[in-house]
Order: sequence, then structure tokens, then C-alpha cells
Amino acid sequence: MSASPHRRPTGRRRFALVGAATLVAAGLGAVPLVVTADAVAPADLAHGVLPARDGWAASGTGTTGGRAAATARVFTVSTRAELARALAAGPADAPRIVRVKGLIDANTDDSGKSQSCADYAAGTGYSLDSYLKAYDPAVWGRAKVPSGAQENARRAAQARQAARMVFPVPARTTVVGVPGTGAGITGGSLVVKNADNVIIRNLSLTDVRDCFPQWDPTDGSTGNWNSAYDAVSLRGATHVWVDHNSFSDDPHPDSANPVHFGREYQVHDGALDITNASDLVTVGYNTFSNHDKTMLIGSSDKDTKLRVTLHHNVFRGVVQRAPLARVGQIHLYDNYYDTTASEGYAHSYSVNSRAGAQVVAQNNHWKLSSDRKASQLLSGDGTGAVAGSGNLVDGAPVDLVAAHNSATTGKKIKTTVGWRPTLTAGLEPAAGLPTKLAGKAGKAGEAGAGVLTETGGKAPAPSGSAGGRTLTVAADGSADHRSVQAAVNAAAPRDTVLVSRGTYRETLNVPASKQGLTLKGATGNAEDVVITYDNASGTPKPGGGTYGTAGSATATFSANDITVTGVTVENTWDRSAHPDVRDTQAVAVNASGDRQKYLNSRFIGHQDTVLNWAPSATGQYRQYFRHCFIAGDVDFVFGNATAVYDRVNFTLRDRGAATGGHNGYLAAPNTDAAKPYGILITDSTISSPARPGTYYLGRPWHPAESAVGRLVIRNTSLPAAVKTEGPWTDMGGFSWKSARFAEYANTGPGAGSGATRPQLGPDQAAAHTARAYLAGTDGWNPTG
Repeated sequence: MSASPHRRPTGRRRFALVGAATLVAAGLGAVPLVVTADAVAPADLAHGVLPARDGWAASGTGTTGGRAAATARVFTVSTRAELARALAAGPADAPRIVRVKGLIDANTDDSGKSQSCADYAAGTGYSLDSYLKAYDPAVWGRAKVPSGAQENARRAAQARQAARMVFPVPARTTVVGVPGTGAGITGGSLVVKNADNVIIRNLSLTDVRDCFPQWDPTDGSTGNWNSAYDAVSLRGATHVWVDHNSFSDDPHPDSANPVHFGREYQVHDGALDITNASDLVTVGYNTFSNHDKTMLIGSSDKDTKLRVTLHHNVFRGVVQRAPLARVGQIHLYDNYYDTTASEGYAHSYSVNSRAGAQVVAQNNHWKLSSDRKASQLLSGDGTGAVAGSGNLVDGAPVDLVAAHNSATTGKKIKTTVGWRPTLTAGLEPAAGLPTKLAGKAGKAGEAGAGVLTETGGKAPAPSGSAGGRTLTVAADGSADHRSVQAAVNAAAPRDTVLVSRGTYRETLNVPASKQGLTLKGATGNAEDVVITYDNASGTPKPGGGTYGTAGSATATFSANDITVTGVTVENTWDRSAHPDVRDTQAVAVNASGDRQKYLNSRFIGHQDTVLNWAPSATGQYRQYFRHCFIAGDVDFVFGNATAVYDRVNFTLRDRGAATGGHNGYLAAPNTDAAKPYGILITDSTISSPARPGTYYLGRPWHPAESAVGRLVIRNTSLPAAVKTEGPWTDMGGFSWKSARFAEYANTGPGAGSGATRPQLGPDQAAAHTARAYLAGTDGWNPTG
């Protein structure tokens, strides 16, 4: 058989899909500080200030951040170390502006080298397995919190991580993303503690993950795992403006978390928490998506102050706390709540008022999923109050408190508050919010755009390594091009294609002539920018024949030196809807170039999601995937290129097989025997809702005698769905034992050892690293 991926044998891979998860997400918006729908953005985002009457942060002296910073106090940063130095640069009380250019990974050392959970734990004595053994409720009990050697080791490891990824923000500071660069911080926590006059704007803030959650058996009736970090934490902070940011767990959704002691091993805490007597805060035009405990206002029921305004934000795929108000005078106006998108984040409630909190909710708009009711939008303990008017649910006026109180047999939410909002700039009827906040893409200053421009128009070309022009894409015609392919066609090598929020139904081809091209989602959140199509290998082509495996791809990237960041590419073809089609491979991404980078993106399909392809089987073709989310069920990472998956979240989709049955395979490499390196999965998380023991890690695709697949999975968490005995299997009569499969230092319920699970030794493992796989003949090192 030919080594071409255009047609692959289906073998045993014709199954009906059962219970496939919906994999979507969204955005948020708030205060008209910079712009309203008809306003013009200021000439300089970094020096912008909160307008008059724009929420509580406009009170008194207002909020100006680092506007008065001297030229020497304007810092442009693109690494963790640079960000930390800029925020710490003295004198502490002098105004400063910190311009974030590009996406900063907070979990790196001073040289830029990635730091894993294992790196933080090294030398502390901590291991999760030891921690679980020490504090198993059957051994430790449920009456007291953990203490002793392993808890001390956990705290020490957690402190090492905190030293890297927690960034104190001093007074009179503006932290702002540079437009057009995909600016943001992944894995980092901005902490404004006892500081006045701070602005945080235009940033993508993602995946603030605690490597070392604490088990607390006394938390609730069943105990809980508690993590330590918020994306933004205000503690005793005053006059703070949080504007046009996006918050998300992407690319590590909570569905990837394992279960220990019967409770989710929760690695995320809040998105934006406002506590410890913080006061005079405005939160506007932000996006909160795919998160559980979203916003806490008040550290306890005895907290004080806490005057907070939230307006023109979008909450979508949010479980709860949007916000939870323990104390304070909270004004919620013109926010848009969409409970229809979950990706595992099932809506619980939106707004909780308790402990005397006085919430005024005006002109907000809820979109309900079919399983939610208006009575479920509020929550409380009977001590808090919610007043207001003009709120809509699916376009119809609803008295939210009356709906809640009529459906509860417990304590009722009060309706009387002792204050009246006056700082209401931009207050408008709720009817237009779905269109204004969630229906438009790419316009400066509108929620959902994710980034603002410094000119009020289209984003300028970034001054980074791409060095070319920036071509913009928006489906509504507000940008240079309406389709992604049109922008690619017009692009020259090293240009950037910047794609606004939206869903683009099209196939995409980036040919070899577009070397150095960057494809970038404008918001920095992959779920906001979706490229989707639904061809399969056996789908008939308009001109005759079928597409074949490679031809079924939603997106094909053939150019060398490309970067794909902040986008979702999906192939939605469904076997059950096409029982007449025999060849069911349906590729989302066909990666077939050298020195390709895929960062902070999502690739979703069923069979053959990502093809790592070397057009010349023995040639040098390297592809690097980092901080991505990849979902599928059969051979969904496959091919003959050298590919590294670093800190990637894989989801093995459930096809309904019974425990011990057969759901599918993660990988199918067909690496040429002459190549020492094939596919490497490292420091990643593999999760699955499927039943235990129903998934293989891989099988060797053997289309030619020279194809002897190489796959190494190391330092990766494996779910119970993986077969602990015999996770490798044969394919097409070629034995897995003749392939080159190995594991090293994997963890989780799916990990194991023995004759059916070949392991690397320490010396061998030292040769199977991301850098070793990618170095090639030119020393390429995209890992930082």
C-alpha cells in the first residue's frame, strides 16, 4: 500500500458516535470606557483612562493607572522575566505602563525554559501518589485538614510555582496588551494587593492552573480539592478598571481534571476575584468563558467596602459566580449571559447575593439553554438583596427575584437595597445586547473583539518576528476580508492573518508558497475563532471521486515556518449521519510542513483529527503543538512527520463502549524506519468521559515496509479509559511489538507497567525530549 494519507484502511473503525460532547465557547463585554457602539477608540490604549461616570471606579479621583508614566517607565515585555522585572522596577510609587506584546507563558524560568509541575515539585519530596496515600479519607479521616510531611511538601512545591506565575501589580500601573499581537498571559496570576489606581486591559488571560491543589476533607459534606490562583485577584485594591480582557480555562478545561477521593481534582480557582475590602472597581467589556468559579466579590461574609460595577460583559460557558456577591454595593448592567454553551461547564446559577450584599441588576440579557429556567439564574442565602429592572430572558421581560423566590422553598432573596446607582455611563436597553456583545466580530471597542486597536480601526501589523503586513478577517465585512482563505490568498510570506471572533464555515489551504505565515485568532481565546467544515475521506467530490484522508481536512498547512495560534479548527463530520460512507476518516488539520508551530489552539474531530505528515517519508518535517486542546476517537493523532505535543490536553471521546470494550485509539504513527523520532507526547493530560479500559494509546499504521511507527508518551496523566493491560494493539496485521512504542513516568489511573507497557529508562528518556525531537539539522528550538 502507498504511504500516501489520501486513503487509509478503515479496518475496525466504523462505529456510530454516541454522546459526543459539544465543544464550543464564547465571550464577554463591559464598560463603555473606551468606546460605545458609536464611539471612537482613543489614540493610545496604554495612556487611556476611565471616562467619567463609568462605574464605581470613576468615583472620587477616578482611575488613570499609569497614564502619567515617564518615557523611561513605559515597558514593552514579551517574556515572563520581562513582565516580572517591569512590575517590580522602582521606585514603587512612580506611575508605570507595562505593554504586553504577544502571549507570555508564566510557567517559565528566567531563561524562558518551560517549567512543568514536575520541575516545581523536584526536591520538595512531594508526589501526588504519596499525597493521595497519605490523606486518603480511609486512612486520614474526614475531620481535619491535611498536615504533616506530604502537606508540607505540597506547600513547598506550590510556593515554587507561585514564585514564577504570580505577578504583584503595584499602584498607578497600567498593564495593557499591544493590539494585533495576540497579547496575553497564560498560566499567570495578576495580583493587585493594597494598591490604588490600576488598569488592566486588552489581555487574554488563560489557564491559570495550580499544579498542587490542596485536599480539604472538611470542605462540604464530601470534601473538595481547592486551588490557589485567580487570573486577576484584587485584594484591598481601590480604583481598578478591568477592561476588554478575555478570561478562560482554555486549553485545559475542567473536563480534563481527574477525580480523587470522589471529587474533581480542581486546578482552577477564580477568573477575577475582588476581595479583602477592595473598593471602587469597574469591570467592563470583558469575556468570561469556560470557567467554573468565575467572580467572587468579598473574601468572607464580614468583608467591607466592595463597591463594584460590571457592565457590557459576556458570560458564556460559566458555571457560577457571575458574580457571587458576599458584601457590597454591586451594579450589574447591560451584561449578556449565555447558558447554552458548556463544554463540560454546565450552568448552575449566574448571580448570588448573600450576607447583606446589595445588588442592582439593570438591563441584563440572558439566553437560556433548553434545560434551564429563569428561576435558576439567581441564588442566595436569604440575607442578600437584588433589585433592578429591564432584565430580559430570551428577549422577554422577567422579574428575576420573583421567578427565583416562587420556585424555592428555602430563604427568599430580598428586593430592597439602600443605594441608588448614579455612575451609569452607557446604560442602554437589554434588547440589543445579543447582537452588540455576542453577534459582532472584530470591531474596536466592542465586546467579543477581544483586542482593541490604538487607532480605532483595523489592527496594525505586529512588529514581531513575522515582520510582514497584517490582513484582517471578519465575517461581517468590517475587516479586510470576509473569509480566512481570502486573506491567505492575498497574503505574502511572513504576513499575519488576524481573524476576528466568529465561526467561519470553509476549508482552508495554506500552500507551501506562504512560508512564515502567521494565522492568529484576534481575541487570543481559541474558542472565539472557529474554522469548521465536514468532509470525510469517503465524501464525494463535486468533480467526481472522493476527498481521501488528507483531502478531507478542514485546514491544510503545507508552508514551512508557519504559526497557528488562538484558533479552533474542527471537522464535524459524523459517522452516524452517513452510514453509507465507508471511509470515515475526517481530518481537522493536515500539518505537512517543516518548523510549524501550533499554539494555544483547539483541534476537534472524531477519526484522524490531526495528520502530522512528511511529504517525503525520510525528509525533515517537524511540527510543534503547545498548550492545545485536541479531541477525537480513532487514530486522531497520526502520520509520519516528527511531531511534539507539549502540555496538550487530549480528550478521548466516548463512543459508548462498555467497560473493557473498545472505544478507539489515540495515535497511529507510521514513522519511517530511518527516522529516530516520530511522535512525542510530553507533559500533557489525556482525559476521557469513556468507561474504564476502553481505549488504546495507539497502534502502528504500516502502509509500507519502511513504516515502523515511533510514539513516546512521557510525563503525562492518563485516564481510567486507557487499557492498563495492553494499551497498544496491532493494525492491519502489523504487530505493535514491531513498532517503536514506549512510555516514561506517566501518571493517573490509566498508567501502568509490565510486559505490555514498554518503558524508557532514564538514559533513554533523556534522548526523547521536545528539544531533541525538533532540533533537526538546524537546531530549531521553538520550546523557548
